[in-house]
Amino acid sequence: MFQILIAVLVVILLLLVGISWFQHRAISQIKELQAVGDHWKKEDLASQLAQGKKMQLIGDAKETFNRLEKKYQEELIPQLKQVETRGKELQAAVKTSQLLTINSAINDYRTLVGRTSNEAQKIQKTLQDLQQQEQRHHQAIDHLRRQYRHFHQQLDEKNFEYGDTIKKLSQQLNDLEQRFAKFVDLTNKGDLEAAQEILSELQNDNQKFDHLLKTVPKLYKPLVTEFPDQLDELQKGYATLKKDHFNFTEQKLDVKIEQLQEKLKQTVAQLNDLEIDIVVQSNKDLADEIDNLYGVMQKEIDTQPEAKHLMDVMGQFIPHAQHQNEELIAELRRLNLSYTFNNNEIEAARQLNEQIKTINKQFQEDQKAFADQTVIYSQVVDRQKANQKELTAVEEKQEKINDEVAKLQTDEQRARKMLQKYSVDLRTIKRQVEQLNLPGVSQDYVDYFMGVSNEVKKLNAELHEYKINMDDVTKQLIMVESDLESLQVKTNDLRDSAELTERLLQYANRFSDNEEIEKAAEKSRKLFSKYEYTKSLEAIGTALEKVEPGSFKRIEDSYYSENN
Repeated sequence: MFQILIAVLVVILLLLVGISWFQHRAISQIKELQAVGDHWKKEDLASQLAQGKKMQLIGDAKETFNRLEKKYQEELIPQLKQVETRGKELQAAVKTSQLLTINSAINDYRTLVGRTSNEAQKIQKTLQDLQQQEQRHHQAIDHLRRQYRHFHQQLDEKNFEYGDTIKKLSQQLNDLEQRFAKFVDLTNKGDLEAAQEILSELQNDNQKFDHLLKTVPKLYKPLVTEFPDQLDELQKGYATLKKDHFNFTEQKLDVKIEQLQEKLKQTVAQLNDLEIDIVVQSNKDLADEIDNLYGVMQKEIDTQPEAKHLMDVMGQFIPHAQHQNEELIAELRRLNLSYTFNNNEIEAARQLNEQIKTINKQFQEDQKAFADQTVIYSQVVDRQKANQKELTAVEEKQEKINDEVAKLQTDEQRARKMLQKYSVDLRTIKRQVEQLNLPGVSQDYVDYFMGVSNEVKKLNAELHEYKINMDDVTKQLIMVESDLESLQVKTNDLRDSAELTERLLQYANRFSDNEEIEKAAEKSRKLFSKYEYTKSLEAIGTALEKVEPGSFKRIEDSYYSENN
């Protein structure tokens, strides 16, 4: 029984603690929501609205303010009172049996407070926007007034930088100030929306006008201080140069100068009408065209000394090249009687002569232009420089052709000496073979010897032609040289094989009792009698090596040592 009582007491105690915690939590939530309502009471929107009334607004701004005031009186004040009343009711309800359903009521209260706070925020924000807009307009009035004073000061103190553009600029400034006056009037009356429309346009147009004040002097300066003087200088310079008989690559420069002077007047008029984009392009065109005219005239002044110098140089260079070509053609004709030309040397010399004629024709035309005072110095420099380069190349070709044909006689003499040498070499080889006292030589050797002999005869015939073809002679020399070397090698092989065979046969006599040696010696002698000396040497040499290894090598080394 006692234990049941204790359990009941514990349950009651826990229930009391839970109710206390739930009451405390509910009161805390209610107070937080009441604090939001108290905040908007402290904000004193009524005073803020009363302060806003002093702005004396009209138009859209006045309507906006009236809507705010009406919303405050008819909606927000009742809602704030409801928030206050409902908060007190809920605090009282927490201490009654309504505690069990208080959560739903608190949530409804929270919705009411949130809606009321949002409405209050909107009213306050809109009111602040109106006040800030009015403040910005008053600040803009001060800023624009200072800006217009600066514009007037700029135009008054530096009117020399603007010329007749002052008229248009003053008109634009006057129009800006009139619109500014209207903006001030609307701001003072409180028509903020209408004033804002004018302000946006004014700020944009003021920025453009400020850009104009900075741009016009930059465009105006060259039009009145640079271009007129430059065109006047060009006009006088052109007249002086024409008097000194200068001519130019561009025709009618005086007309072009007059056209630029007219364009200058048009550009000044366009600037006075503030056609800025057109003037920017016109100024660039004027500067470029004036620079071009200076360049055209200066080019002739600069190239005059060089043109005269080149004419003097070419006046000597051309006759020299002509004389050299005449001598070259004469020498070619003389040599052509004795030699065949294989590289069209005479035709090449004639083509060089035509080149010289063309160059001389241009030189004569330039000389006439000097005499007629119609010369354009820069063109003479370009033309005669090219001709000088071409004439230098002509002389190099003349020298090359001359060097090539000059070698013909020297090459002929060298070829004749070589022919004489080859004939001697051939006779020497023949004597070498005869001195061997051989029974004979192979038909292959005879054919090769006769072939080389015929080649020497052919070389001799070519050198005794009415017109010698040195290309053919050179080819024949190369062939004879190579074949003579091969003939000498064959002759040496013939001699060495024959003499070595005889030595080995003599050495083989020591082995007369050796049947194999005797057979080899017999075979070697038969081959020897048939002029097959290499095979004869091989037959006896192989047999001796079998009987006495190293003997063949020893006899061979001894033979070559003696001959060397």
